Amino acid sequence: MHILKYSSPARAWKQALPLGNGHMGVMAYGSLKKERLCFNDGTLWSGYPKNYDSKNSLKYLGEVRRLIFEGKNDEADKLCERELTGFYSESFLPLGDAVISFGGTTDDIFERRLDLSTALHSVLSGGARSELFVSEPDGIAVYRVTADSSFSARLTLTSPIRHRVSSKNGFACLYGCAPDYVSPNYLRGSFFPITYKDKKGMGFCLGMRVLTDGAVRSAVGGLKIKNARTLTVYFACKTGFSGFKNMPSRSTRELCLSCEQKLLCVTDDYETLKSRHIKAHSQLYSGAGVSFDTGESKEAFTDSLISSVKRGGDERALSELLYNFGRYLIISGSRPGGEALNLQGIWNHSMRPPWSSNYTVNINTQMNYWGASRAGLCECVEPLERLVYEVMQNGRQTAEINYGCRGFACNHNVDIWRKTPPVCGDANYMFEPLCGAWLANEVYQHFKNGALADKEEQVREIVTQCARFCADYLVEKDGYFVVCPSASPENVFSRGGKRCKLDYASSFDMALVRRAFLNALEISRDKELLSDIKEIYPRLYPFKNGSNGILEWHDDFETPEKGHRHFSPLYAFYPAGLIGYYSDPEKTRWVKRLFEYRLKNSGQHIGWSAAWAICLAARLREPETVRTVITGLLCHAVFSNLFCVHPPDYFQIDGNLGFVAGINEMLLTEEDGVIYLLPGLPENYAQSGSASGMLVNGARLSFEWKNGSVTKISADAPVRVCCSNVCGGAELDGDIALVPHSAAEGE
Repeated sequence: MHILKYSSPARAWKQALPLGNGHMGVMAYGSLKKERLCFNDGTLWSGYPKNYDSKNSLKYLGEVRRLIFEGKNDEADKLCERELTGFYSESFLPLGDAVISFGGTTDDIFERRLDLSTALHSVLSGGARSELFVSEPDGIAVYRVTADSSFSARLTLTSPIRHRVSSKNGFACLYGCAPDYVSPNYLRGSFFPITYKDKKGMGFCLGMRVLTDGAVRSAVGGLKIKNARTLTVYFACKTGFSGFKNMPSRSTRELCLSCEQKLLCVTDDYETLKSRHIKAHSQLYSGAGVSFDTGESKEAFTDSLISSVKRGGDERALSELLYNFGRYLIISGSRPGGEALNLQGIWNHSMRPPWSSNYTVNINTQMNYWGASRAGLCECVEPLERLVYEVMQNGRQTAEINYGCRGFACNHNVDIWRKTPPVCGDANYMFEPLCGAWLANEVYQHFKNGALADKEEQVREIVTQCARFCADYLVEKDGYFVVCPSASPENVFSRGGKRCKLDYASSFDMALVRRAFLNALEISRDKELLSDIKEIYPRLYPFKNGSNGILEWHDDFETPEKGHRHFSPLYAFYPAGLIGYYSDPEKTRWVKRLFEYRLKNSGQHIGWSAAWAICLAARLREPETVRTVITGLLCHAVFSNLFCVHPPDYFQIDGNLGFVAGINEMLLTEEDGVIYLLPGLPENYAQSGSASGMLVNGARLSFEWKNGSVTKISADAPVRVCCSNVCGGAELDGDIALVPHSAAEGE
């Protein structure tokens, strides 16, 4: 299924449909009475480069460690929150809206749709039709209306940021300068949450050019059109961002001239622009990208599909559509040269978006890309690698000043200025200097899987600098090397009747270090570092079993929130792959017990948390749990436009993109070089289906199945596939070695 379809226009932003080219994002409401197009530019953020590194952090780090080792965790929390703290990240901002009010058209006999395979948004209404696309090859958005009878239109540009609008000769430009600072939406008591007083925020503009067979004249805030039967509008945007280390430009005159020149240089006709756009998008979506078919494909209104699942209907068609929508969002939001996907991708309409729509790197940013390379979208991983490479550069200073270490550190909030010190707030989320290790580990995993082949030297540097920080940050405790202070992201535990946030040797942090060290052993050329790792690794604090499964902290502490949304203690199992399903069955049982404990006690339906649960259940070979979580997500955690929900009513894209990873894992997993097909496939998906183009360790794999057994496999490079779930007469195309199940298990 590749079509999102509706019988009425969107009435709110969360019902609108997203388009993008990795640089510009657009949300279309889809009306031929009053269309609203909401624009974003991936580089439009509040603020400018600032340094929040603090020598105070290093001064008090030893004391925090001492308190933790003495069992005074509550005191350590308070000292950390007072002295090892920093300041908030900046915010991703909306650019502006183009509002097009029509006369002479109707919303009767209505249909709006988004074709994921062509990235084309269209509206049919009476005798009029509109189309919209955001072209990656031409770097513009194109909106076109054709009608059987003449119509009029007023095009108005507006923005929630302070701005002005000028217009002349069929061209209009909205321009202004971003705020110096925008405080997070959760700081309810901010007296001045949005400030312009320093006058250092970047300039921005949104340019609009009109071509029509009607009459055009300038109007307040935009343009007016009369007696038209065709209307084509080109949009371009530009900001003063010139790199994460540099002060941004505030020259709105230069930005407007740049937009005007870009729009005037568009000389190809509409159909040529459209054809070029579709070709570029399809090369990724249908060419390189994975195809997933449940055998239940059918074109239907999207809100009806959601309603059917909520009433207990089969979810396969909707899950296929949500998977394809996730791939579409990756392609539309993350292209080479653009910014990495933040909490909302490149789509945001609020001046104070949820959690600043920043890069939250204690799970969300990483999850945005979990499924990308496996789904064949290697090209789309480049912005993540560049984000991490730039974070590494700022993070080296944070590592040295805040923690007295080599390498690079990064805490849980990052913005376009590549902020790496902690923010303010509770230590269980504020203090997590190993988030840089998680970022580095993800980049290396994509590299191993077949992406970023032209970035090998940068990947090597990222992995090496990450491992250097890990080696220096570790301290000795009772003969082991441990991380201290150590959090389990956003969770707390009880000790001595108090709620505590920091401990030592959380399973999450220790797994980050283990994965970072193993990565370095594979790719780093730093002989001194490799020697240190070989000495330290055998003495790393081990994973342990507790009353509810694998221990979250160093000891079996009680956790007040039994169904906590983060599955961080299970990072070693997924995505890190340190604990293998077959290679380490005892620890896998520990993982399973904590996973089941969390799910049993979970009371919230959070898109990204559900996506992580799908990944875990699939790798644990629990197909019915996979289906239960998928159904729960579809029933409770998607808006009508299929954006994923974070309670109470926020959009977060990580749920959408984590779902891609979950379906990938349901269809294919890999352990120690052996590929396992259909490890988490629920019974109702088993009748028939196919997947094509899945990338695993550099090989593209396609396969089909019937009645739960794989009937056909093809691969473009040598692969080892476990014969479990592969029928005896399966058709094999390529260098495919079928491995007996017992051999795959290591028996």
